[in-house]
Amino acid sequence: MTARRVLHVINNLNLGGAEMMLVRLLDRLDRDRWSPHVVSLIGGGPASRRLESIDVPVTFIGMRRGIPGPSSLARLLRSVRAFSPDLVQTWLYHSDLLGGLATRLARPGVPLVWNLRMNGPTRGRDKSTTCWTARACAALSGWIPEKIIVNSCAGRDVHRDLGYDPGRMEVIPNGFDTDRFGPSEESRRALRRELGVPPDTRLVGMAARWDPLKDFETALAAAGALMARHADLHVLMCGNGVDGDNTELVRLAAESGCRERLHLVGRQDDMPTWQAALDVAFLASHTEGLPNTVGEAMACGVPCVVTDAGGSAQLVGSAGRVVPVGGAGELAGAIDELLQMTVLERRRIGDAGRRRIIEEFGLERMVGRFEQLWDDVLGLAPRQDQTITEQAA
Repeated sequence: MTARRVLHVINNLNLGGAEMMLVRLLDRLDRDRWSPHVVSLIGGGPASRRLESIDVPVTFIGMRRGIPGPSSLARLLRSVRAFSPDLVQTWLYHSDLLGGLATRLARPGVPLVWNLRMNGPTRGRDKSTTCWTARACAALSGWIPEKIIVNSCAGRDVHRDLGYDPGRMEVIPNGFDTDRFGPSEESRRALRRELGVPPDTRLVGMAARWDPLKDFETALAAAGALMARHADLHVLMCGNGVDGDNTELVRLAAESGCRERLHLVGRQDDMPTWQAALDVAFLASHTEGLPNTVGEAMACGVPCVVTDAGGSAQLVGSAGRVVPVGGAGELAGAIDELLQMTVLERRRIGDAGRRRIIEEFGLERMVGRFEQLWDDVLGLAPRQDQTITEQAA
């Protein structure tokens, strides 16, 4: 059987959650059945280099941020026409809209699948172009895409209320590599040596890019309250823009009283080591899709505390703690509850979280569900050894 040509259209190839899910998906695809090609509307980045390392060709359209010009739209149309795809899979609002329109113009008979990776646009926090694009997609959702993938139940409900066609939506949660992310005592020792802190130091951490949606103000307020209660506690924060050169972040840390034992280490490539070294992981986001960093920490057997944003509560289930968005006191209290436990008690919670990821959010499970959906859209019979999982409730 000839491999089906699937064109993936995405906004850019920086190191965000959607970009990393794209890389992981394409890395695990059955290449005997699927031949992927990626189009990045804007440009390259760490994710494009990772795609190249797994032999996935990438085309860059070179669009400017904001409203695209006619020349870049023409390049997108040419790319869709030249690749001659059997199916087009788009990722995120702008690519859903532009990739969807380009597909209908250049290859009108080719099936199209949209992909929603966040909990919905938030007026006042998201850019106006993002909000407008999401609403345009909602208006077109009943006739442009054959299917719409959503990565959380909360995201499905929000987009349904926004006007997306509910009959075309299917929930496929993010998948996590539980071989790469797992418990490691050596990681705990190694990171404490690297940070220059005693080996028995308790370490809590948040992995997120510098973005208003991640609510670092609440995270730092909670960190300050925790440090006031625990003299041996250190807090680790990593992600794009989360470093000592970020003057706004440093100012917020100083105002929260947590700068002295706060480690701002920027983007890290070896996330399995950093995640496995924590005693507790947390995320203070205003809004989320289904957060990769939390799933990775759970896979490492680390207890997690999240705000009730998007699919965060769906991800942790009963194997973690969920607090209200914007509640620094509640966030600090939930982390403190875990810190007050014995090591064995925390380990039991962490083990339950890892089991939850393995059983419900494994990477192979996610890949199988993407492949099954594409089979359905193309009207193909799935391979015999493929495990078909039920649609999330």
